[in-house]
Formats: sequence, structure tokens, C-alpha cells
Amino acid sequence: MNTLYIILASLILFFILGHFHRRKRAKSKVVHVVDNQCTGCKRCMKRCHHKVLDLVNDSTGAHIAVEYPERCTACGDCVTVCKFNALELIDRSNKRNNR
Repeated sequence: MNTLYIILASLILFFILGHFHRRKRAKSKVVHVVDNQCTGCKRCMKRCHHKVLDLVNDSTGAHIAVEYPERCTACGDCVTVCKFNALELIDRSNKRNNR
């Protein structure tokens, strides 16, 4: 029975520490789109739960842009689904204008 309590306490501690790590990363990181690699396939838009990304049509054509960087939690879901390596997580202090 003691082993069960130790395992349960370890799992709870693991989830609590993971939550704080994600919050810290969300404050320091933001997603960035590498425009010349983006094909506008919208896979990342579909994967983003916070609606950070949007499709933009400009002189370079249709591509994905970070429209709401303040919503980004730096979870990395959009980065993992991009087949063209057009997304990256960068420091918020170094964020570049990607429109």
C-alpha cells in the first residue's frame, strides 16, 4: 500500500512540475514562421488550439503568419506537424516580424 502512495505522489509531483515548466517556456518562447519554407498547407493552423496562426496573402503569395503571438503557449504542436520545417520556437525577446 505504501508503494502505491509513493507512485501516486510521484505522478502528482511530475504533473505539477511539468505544468510550471510549460508556463515558464510559454513566457519565454513564441512560434516563428520561416516564410521562404512555408507552402501554406494549413496543417499547423489546424493543429494550433490557441488560434495563433492565420493564412496571409501578400506580395509573396499565400503563407502562414503569426497573427496573435500573445496567445502562443510554445507547446510545439504546430512545429511537429509541419512537413516543411517552416516553423520554429524562438525567444520572445528575439521575435522577428514575420508578416
